[in-house]
Amino acid sequence: MERNLARPQRTAQTNQAVIPTTDICLELLKRFGTYPNIISHSRQVARIAVFLAKELQKRGFKLNIALTEAGALLHDIAKAYSIEHPGVNHASQGATWLRELGYNEVAEIVATHVDLPMPFKINERAIVNYADKRVKHDQIVSLKERFEDLFLRYGKSEAQINRIKRLYQRTQKLEEMIFTYLPFSPDFLNNLGGRG
Repeated sequence: MERNLARPQRTAQTNQAVIPTTDICLELLKRFGTYPNIISHSRQVARIAVFLAKELQKRGFKLNIALTEAGALLHDIAKAYSIEHPGVNHASQGATWLRELGYNEVAEIVATHVDLPMPFKINERAIVNYADKRVKHDQIVSLKERFEDLFLRYGKSEAQINRIKRLYQRTQKLEEMIFTYLPFSPDFLNNLGGRG
């Protein structure tokens, strides 16, 4: 499938960042051949990410909601491409495409949605990284359930198993940090329900 890298015209400019609107994000996902099930997953990740960003904003964190939503919607923009081209890292490829479109801040979120560099701090990248780890397909699940699925699907070698274990431990620490500032537990996210 040919991927047109011309930037769509409707974008939001916030604090110097060029951020695609929700409609543009969905248009980009289709343009880049994203499978419908991945779009459903991404919508659910965006639902959680925006909810968390708004709740953390109420507690004094300076977070860009539009940037959080765009990063969440586009985090798997290159997932289908990586399935069709084994060996391609979908986080890196997606970030490259978004940089080429001029969406540099969104690209940074996409680049780190699998493996967030330490030390952790509460920002849009951390929120999208965490939200992605709470959605199995298009269902909100616990970290434990999500990582059990990741072990089943991707734990094909000792190296992959060790990598997933490391990501699980790191995500548990990220969850603990995020929820230190919130008046509800991680289980509360299950109440958001719905499908992507």
